[in-house]
Amino acid sequence: METALETINKVMDKYRFRHKRDVAEYFGVTPQALSIWIAKNQIPPKHLLKLSQENTKSVPVSINTGGLSEKENSPEELQSVINYLMRENISLKDELRGLKEKRKNKPLKKHQGGVFDRLTTDTLYISGRMSDGIITDLDGKWESVMGYKSSQLKGARYDGEDLIHPDDLKGVKKIEQNLKESTIISLTRYCTIQRWKHGKTGEYIMLSMVWDVNVEEDIGLVVCKPIDGFISA
Repeated sequence: METALETINKVMDKYRFRHKRDVAEYFGVTPQALSIWIAKNQIPPKHLLKLSQENTKSVPVSINTGGLSEKENSPEELQSVINYLMRENISLKDELRGLKEKRKNKPLKKHQGGVFDRLTTDTLYISGRMSDGIITDLDGKWESVMGYKSSQLKGARYDGEDLIHPDDLKGVKKIEQNLKESTIISLTRYCTIQRWKHGKTGEYIMLSMVWDVNVEEDIGLVVCKPIDGFISA
C-alpha cells in the first residue's frame, strides 16, 4: 500500500503541480493540513474518494470503437467497462479481507499497553506559519494529553509565553530569527525538547519535538510526543 506522500506525489505528477500548496488547493484544504496528512501517513477517506472518482473518469470507455463517438459506445463495450470495474472491486475486497485476516491472527506485542503503545497513541501534530508563529491546524489527542481543546490552540501562537517555558522560549526565538534572516535555507528539519504548559493543571509537560520547516511555503510542521512519563518508565 502506497504512503500518503507517494499518493500526493502522484497527484503532482499527474496534474504537473510544482508545489504541494497546489495539491492542497486541488483537495480544497490548507497546505498545513496536507503537511499533517504526510506526517500521519493518512489521507482522509473523503479526499481518497475524490482521487478514486478522478481515476474512474480516466478509465477508457471506448475499446476499439472503429470510429464511433463516445456516445455511440456499443453495449458490448459498456459491458467490458462494467466487467473491468467489477474485477477491480473484487480485487480490492480480497485484499482487504486478507489484511483483516492477518491483523486478526497477528499475535499481541509484548509491549502492548506499555511505553511503545503510549508513544504512538499520544503523538500530537501542529502545523502553522513560520512568518508569524500562528497555529493553523492540529491533530491528535490534545485535550487528553495536554488539556487543550483544538479551538483553544488554533489561531494561537506556538511561540507564545503562555505555552512554552520561559527558559525554552529563548531557544525558539533564536531559531526563528536564524530562519528569517537566512537567504539560503528553504527546507530544514531539527529536533528539540520543550516544556509546554498543561491547559488544565498549569504544570509543564516535557515534549520531544521534530520540526519540518518549509521556508518557501511558510509552513512549519511539528510532531510532538510527551516524554515526562516515559523517563520514569
